[in-house]
Amino acid sequence: MDLTAAPPSRKTEQALNQGPQPSRLVRIAARIRFVGVFGAILWGVVGVSRGLAQQSLGLPPAEIDCAYRVQLLRDRVVALTQRSPLSGATDPQDDVVSNLIRETRTVCAERRDAESTHALDAIDRRLREHLQSRSRDQQARRELLAP
Repeated sequence: MDLTAAPPSRKTEQALNQGPQPSRLVRIAARIRFVGVFGAILWGVVGVSRGLAQQSLGLPPAEIDCAYRVQLLRDRVVALTQRSPLSGATDPQDDVVSNLIRETRTVCAERRDAESTHALDAIDRRLREHLQSRSRDQQARRELLAP
C-alpha cells in the first residue's frame, strides 16, 4: 500500500461527500436566525443588568432613571404584598424597598419629576399600609397562639 499516492480526484471527493450542500438561501436563513438569537440574548442580558443596577442602593443620582425605578419599585412592592405572612418576619426586603423608595423620591424631587414623585408616594403609602396590616396580623396570631 502506497501512502504517498496522489490526492483523490474531484469525482472521488464528490462521491465521498455525505450529501448535497445546503443552498445559499438556507445558509443565509441560518445566519439570520443565529444573529436574531444572539441579539435576543444580548438584549435580555443588557435588560437584566440594567434592572439590577437600578435596584442597587447608593446609585449616583445621575444614573437613576426615575420612571424605570418607579416601575421596578411598583413590581417589588406587589411581590412583597403577595408573600406568605410568615416569610416576612425575618426578610430585610421591606427595609431595602423602603430605602430605595426614599432615595428615588429624593432624586426625582430634585429633578422636578412630579409624575414619578406622585407615583412613589402612592407606592410608599401602599407599602406602609401592607406592613401595618401584616404587623396587626402577626400580633393577632401571637395572641391566638399564646398559652
